[in-house]
Amino acid sequence: MKAMNPPVDDMRVLGQLLRCPEGEKAQAVGDYLFSSNSQMIYTTIDCLPLKAGMRVLEIGFGNGKHLPYLLEKVPQLQYVGAEISAAMVAEAMAYNHQWVQEGRATFCQVTAEALPITEQPFQLCFSVNTIYFIDDLARYCATIYQALAQKGFVALTFIDKAVGEKAPFAKEGFQFYTPEQIADILAKAGFTAISQKPFREVLTTKNGKEITRDYWVVTGEK
Repeated sequence: MKAMNPPVDDMRVLGQLLRCPEGEKAQAVGDYLFSSNSQMIYTTIDCLPLKAGMRVLEIGFGNGKHLPYLLEKVPQLQYVGAEISAAMVAEAMAYNHQWVQEGRATFCQVTAEALPITEQPFQLCFSVNTIYFIDDLARYCATIYQALAQKGFVALTFIDKAVGEKAPFAKEGFQFYTPEQIADILAKAGFTAISQKPFREVLTTKNGKEITRDYWVVTGEK
Protein backbone atom coordinates (compact mmCIF):
# COMPACT_ATOMS: atom_id res chain seq x y z
CA MET A 1 0.00 0.00 0.00
CA LYS A 2 1.51 3.32 -1.09
CA ALA A 3 0.88 6.83 0.14
CA MET A 4 -0.01 9.54 -2.38
CA ASN A 5 1.30 12.97 -1.37
CA PRO A 6 1.01 15.38 -4.31
CA PRO A 7 3.65 18.14 -4.41
CA VAL A 8 1.05 20.87 -5.00
CA ASP A 9 -2.40 21.43 -3.49
CA ASP A 10 -3.98 23.07 -6.54
CA MET A 11 -5.46 20.11 -8.44
CA ARG A 12 -5.66 22.02 -11.73
CA VAL A 13 -1.95 22.86 -11.53
CA LEU A 14 -1.17 19.27 -10.53
CA GLY A 15 -2.98 18.00 -13.61
CA GLN A 16 -0.88 20.26 -15.83
CA LEU A 17 2.36 19.14 -14.14
CA LEU A 18 1.46 15.47 -14.48
CA ARG A 19 1.22 15.99 -18.23
CA CYS A 20 4.64 17.69 -18.43
CA PRO A 21 6.69 18.17 -15.23
CA GLU A 22 8.50 21.51 -15.42
CA GLY A 23 9.69 24.44 -13.33
CA GLU A 24 10.70 24.41 -9.68
CA LYS A 25 8.28 21.56 -8.89
CA ALA A 26 9.55 19.26 -11.65
CA GLN A 27 11.72 17.04 -9.46
CA ALA A 28 9.01 16.71 -6.81
CA VAL A 29 6.43 15.88 -9.46
CA GLY A 30 8.76 13.25 -10.95
CA ASP A 31 9.16 11.61 -7.55
CA TYR A 32 5.40 11.75 -7.00
CA LEU A 33 4.78 10.13 -10.37
CA PHE A 34 7.26 7.37 -9.66
CA SER A 35 5.79 6.72 -6.22
CA SER A 36 2.20 6.59 -7.43
CA ASN A 37 2.86 4.78 -10.73
CA SER A 38 5.68 2.36 -9.88
CA GLN A 39 3.45 -0.67 -9.35
CA MET A 40 1.71 -0.05 -12.66
CA ILE A 41 5.11 0.28 -14.36
CA TYR A 42 6.51 -2.90 -12.81
CA THR A 43 3.34 -4.80 -13.71
CA THR A 44 3.63 -3.59 -17.30
CA ILE A 45 7.28 -4.64 -17.53
CA ASP A 46 6.31 -8.07 -16.18
CA CYS A 47 3.82 -8.36 -19.08
CA LEU A 48 6.53 -7.80 -21.71
CA PRO A 49 7.94 -10.85 -23.54
CA LEU A 50 11.52 -9.77 -22.87
CA LYS A 51 14.45 -11.52 -24.55
CA ALA A 52 18.16 -10.72 -24.50
CA GLY A 53 19.25 -8.07 -26.98
CA MET A 54 15.80 -6.63 -27.70
CA ARG A 55 15.33 -2.96 -28.52
CA VAL A 56 12.72 -1.47 -26.19
CA LEU A 57 10.90 1.85 -26.60
CA GLU A 58 9.18 3.50 -23.65
CA ILE A 59 6.91 6.51 -24.11
CA GLY A 60 6.82 8.81 -21.08
CA PHE A 61 9.52 7.56 -18.69
CA GLY A 62 9.25 10.28 -16.02
CA ASN A 63 12.34 10.36 -13.83
CA GLY A 64 13.39 6.90 -15.04
CA LYS A 65 13.86 5.36 -11.60
CA HIS A 66 12.18 2.16 -12.77
CA LEU A 67 14.81 1.52 -15.42
CA PRO A 68 17.04 -0.81 -13.33
CA TYR A 69 14.01 -3.09 -12.86
CA LEU A 70 13.74 -3.41 -16.64
CA LEU A 71 17.39 -3.58 -17.66
CA GLU A 72 18.35 -6.10 -14.99
CA LYS A 73 15.65 -8.56 -16.06
CA VAL A 74 17.43 -9.89 -19.13
CA PRO A 75 20.90 -9.18 -20.54
CA GLN A 76 21.74 -6.67 -23.27
CA LEU A 77 18.41 -4.92 -23.64
CA GLN A 78 18.72 -1.70 -25.63
CA TYR A 79 16.40 0.94 -24.17
CA VAL A 80 15.19 4.16 -25.80
CA GLY A 81 12.88 6.48 -23.88
CA ALA A 82 10.74 9.29 -25.30
CA GLU A 83 9.61 12.16 -23.08
CA ILE A 84 8.25 15.67 -23.64
CA SER A 85 9.64 17.08 -20.38
CA ALA A 86 13.21 18.36 -20.55
CA ALA A 87 13.37 18.23 -16.74
CA MET A 88 12.50 14.52 -16.73
CA VAL A 89 15.08 13.77 -19.42
CA ALA A 90 17.74 15.40 -17.22
CA GLU A 91 16.55 13.54 -14.12
CA ALA A 92 16.50 10.18 -15.90
CA MET A 93 19.95 10.66 -17.43
CA ALA A 94 21.44 11.58 -14.05
CA TYR A 95 19.81 8.68 -12.22
CA ASN A 96 20.72 6.14 -14.91
CA HIS A 97 24.13 7.55 -15.87
CA GLN A 98 25.77 4.10 -15.73
CA TRP A 99 23.30 2.63 -18.22
CA VAL A 100 23.78 5.67 -20.45
CA GLN A 101 27.58 5.38 -20.33
CA GLU A 102 27.36 1.67 -21.18
CA GLY A 103 25.20 2.46 -24.20
CA ARG A 104 22.24 0.51 -22.82
CA ALA A 105 19.91 3.49 -22.38
CA THR A 106 19.10 6.58 -24.44
CA PHE A 107 16.70 9.29 -23.27
CA CYS A 108 15.14 11.56 -25.89
CA GLN A 109 13.12 14.72 -25.54
CA VAL A 110 10.43 14.75 -28.22
CA THR A 111 7.61 17.06 -29.18
CA ALA A 112 4.10 16.03 -28.25
CA GLU A 113 2.92 12.90 -30.05
CA ALA A 114 6.28 12.31 -31.76
CA LEU A 115 8.57 9.32 -31.45
CA PRO A 116 12.38 9.13 -31.62
CA ILE A 117 13.71 8.59 -35.12
CA THR A 118 15.98 5.53 -35.16
CA GLU A 119 17.59 3.47 -37.90
CA GLN A 120 16.50 0.16 -36.38
CA PRO A 121 12.95 -0.84 -35.40
CA PHE A 122 11.94 -1.81 -31.87
CA GLN A 123 10.83 -5.25 -30.73
CA LEU A 124 8.88 -3.87 -27.76
CA CYS A 125 7.07 -0.66 -26.88
CA PHE A 126 5.35 0.19 -23.62
CA SER A 127 3.77 3.24 -22.06
CA VAL A 128 2.17 3.81 -18.65
CA ASN A 129 -0.35 6.57 -17.90
CA THR A 130 0.32 8.64 -21.02
CA ILE A 131 -2.60 7.93 -23.34
CA TYR A 132 -4.82 10.47 -21.55
CA PHE A 133 -2.76 13.34 -22.99
CA ILE A 134 -2.57 12.31 -26.65
CA ASP A 135 -4.88 14.29 -28.91
CA ASP A 136 -5.03 11.78 -31.76
CA LEU A 137 -4.49 8.40 -30.14
CA ALA A 138 -5.46 6.44 -33.25
CA ARG A 139 -2.78 8.13 -35.33
CA TYR A 140 -0.27 7.78 -32.50
CA CYS A 141 -0.86 4.03 -32.23
CA ALA A 142 -0.39 3.76 -35.97
CA THR A 143 2.97 5.52 -35.53
CA ILE A 144 3.92 3.01 -32.83
CA TYR A 145 2.97 0.21 -35.20
CA GLN A 146 5.34 1.59 -37.83
CA ALA A 147 8.17 1.90 -35.29
CA LEU A 148 7.96 -1.78 -34.36
CA ALA A 149 9.64 -4.69 -36.10
CA GLN A 150 7.56 -7.53 -37.48
CA LYS A 151 6.23 -9.59 -34.53
CA GLY A 152 6.78 -6.51 -32.36
CA PHE A 153 4.80 -6.10 -29.13
CA VAL A 154 3.07 -3.10 -27.57
CA ALA A 155 1.71 -2.62 -24.03
CA LEU A 156 -0.41 0.36 -23.00
CA THR A 157 -1.25 0.72 -19.32
CA PHE A 158 -3.87 3.11 -18.00
CA ILE A 159 -6.27 3.77 -15.15
CA ASP A 160 -9.79 2.43 -15.50
CA LYS A 161 -12.04 5.09 -17.00
CA ALA A 162 -14.50 5.08 -14.10
CA VAL A 163 -11.64 5.60 -11.64
CA GLY A 164 -9.80 8.23 -13.66
CA GLU A 165 -12.82 10.42 -14.23
CA LYS A 166 -13.26 10.79 -10.47
CA ALA A 167 -9.69 12.03 -9.93
CA PRO A 168 -9.72 15.66 -8.70
CA PHE A 169 -6.67 16.58 -10.82
CA ALA A 170 -8.20 15.26 -14.04
CA LYS A 171 -11.00 17.75 -14.56
CA GLU A 172 -9.36 19.15 -17.69
CA GLY A 173 -6.73 17.98 -20.15
CA PHE A 174 -7.31 14.25 -19.56
CA GLN A 175 -9.07 11.77 -21.85
CA PHE A 176 -9.86 8.40 -20.27
CA TYR A 177 -10.66 5.19 -22.11
CA THR A 178 -12.19 1.79 -21.57
CA PRO A 179 -10.02 -1.25 -22.37
CA GLU A 180 -12.41 -2.04 -25.21
CA GLN A 181 -11.77 1.37 -26.76
CA ILE A 182 -7.99 0.90 -26.58
CA ALA A 183 -8.24 -2.61 -27.98
CA ASP A 184 -10.29 -1.24 -30.90
CA ILE A 185 -7.77 1.55 -31.55
CA LEU A 186 -4.89 -0.95 -31.56
CA ALA A 187 -6.77 -3.29 -33.89
CA LYS A 188 -7.45 -0.46 -36.35
CA ALA A 189 -3.74 0.42 -36.25
CA GLY A 190 -2.97 -3.12 -37.41
CA PHE A 191 -2.22 -4.94 -34.16
CA THR A 192 -3.47 -8.48 -33.57
CA ALA A 193 -3.58 -10.96 -30.65
CA ILE A 194 -4.88 -8.12 -28.48
CA SER A 195 -5.23 -8.83 -24.77
CA GLN A 196 -6.92 -6.85 -21.98
CA LYS A 197 -5.57 -7.61 -18.51
CA PRO A 198 -7.17 -6.06 -15.37
CA PHE A 199 -5.18 -5.21 -12.24
CA ARG A 200 -5.91 -3.52 -8.91
CA GLU A 201 -3.88 -1.77 -6.24
CA VAL A 202 -4.66 0.13 -3.04
CA LEU A 203 -3.28 3.63 -2.49
CA THR A 204 -3.44 5.91 0.55
CA THR A 205 -4.07 9.65 0.28
CA LYS A 206 -2.18 12.17 2.40
CA ASN A 207 -5.25 12.27 4.64
CA GLY A 208 -5.02 8.54 5.28
CA LYS A 209 -7.94 7.56 3.04
CA GLU A 210 -7.54 4.32 1.12
CA ILE A 211 -8.29 4.40 -2.60
CA THR A 212 -8.70 1.32 -4.76
CA ARG A 213 -7.23 1.92 -8.20
CA ASP A 214 -8.24 -0.40 -11.02
CA TYR A 215 -6.09 -0.31 -14.13
CA TRP A 216 -5.56 -2.16 -17.36
CA VAL A 217 -2.66 -3.44 -19.43
CA VAL A 218 -3.74 -3.79 -23.05
CA THR A 219 -1.25 -5.52 -25.33
CA GLY A 220 -1.02 -6.30 -29.03
CA GLU A 221 1.33 -7.82 -31.57
CA LYS A 222 2.37 -6.59 -34.99
